[in-house]
Amino acid sequence: MLYTVQRSARGLMVAAVVAANVAFVLLGASFDYPAVLRYPDAMARFQADAGVIGAEFALLALGAALLAPIAWLVDRRTAWLGILAAAVQVVGLLRWPLVVPHLTDVSTFHTLNLVLGVIVGETLGYLFTAAWTAAIAWRLKGFLKWLGVVSAVMIASGVVPALGLVNFAGYLAWSVWLLVLAFRSSGSGSISDRPSRTSSHERDVDAEGARPGPARAGAPGADRRGGTARVAR
Repeated sequence: MLYTVQRSARGLMVAAVVAANVAFVLLGASFDYPAVLRYPDAMARFQADAGVIGAEFALLALGAALLAPIAWLVDRRTAWLGILAAAVQVVGLLRWPLVVPHLTDVSTFHTLNLVLGVIVGETLGYLFTAAWTAAIAWRLKGFLKWLGVVSAVMIASGVVPALGLVNFAGYLAWSVWLLVLAFRSSGSGSISDRPSRTSSHERDVDAEGARPGPARAGAPGADRRGGTARVAR
């Protein structure tokens, strides 16, 4: 069934959405993220409360990391896209709690923001997340299909800096899509499961059983017409 995902994936989908969105709200309140990245004193602001802000970035990284097992459980054929999306985002985000607290050079801070933040975490993260979402959504139907495709396009638009708000809205739509996909699922198979095909032996047995056979003498409700048994109605 197209709407079927493993039960274990459902919990991960909910956890990923909750972790990412809660962390983003907390970072906005405590660090003015992501606008703070344009401030000349962004490194000093972070280091002034590195413990709390670093933990919030770790929570955001956890939300991103959960996409890897989700992708694996949902559909192994396209899982590599989700795993790469998770990996590049985790690498980009963990620079905050692991590296930035120990920096003393502002130029190094800005270089890390460019390489690990913009190029790896954001650009590659947007593209791989959008690609995985589109690959899954295109095989769905109706609302889930088009919500997934539209959110994928909006997320990919984040590679253009001027479309930052579109990208943000895309992640909100993506969160809704992931939750709806989880809660509209049923059963315990993967999203790519199809009803199992009947074996050739079973088909032969079924076909043989469905064919009218020779009438047996004394069979109740049967008569001989052209050597074929007919059940009386």
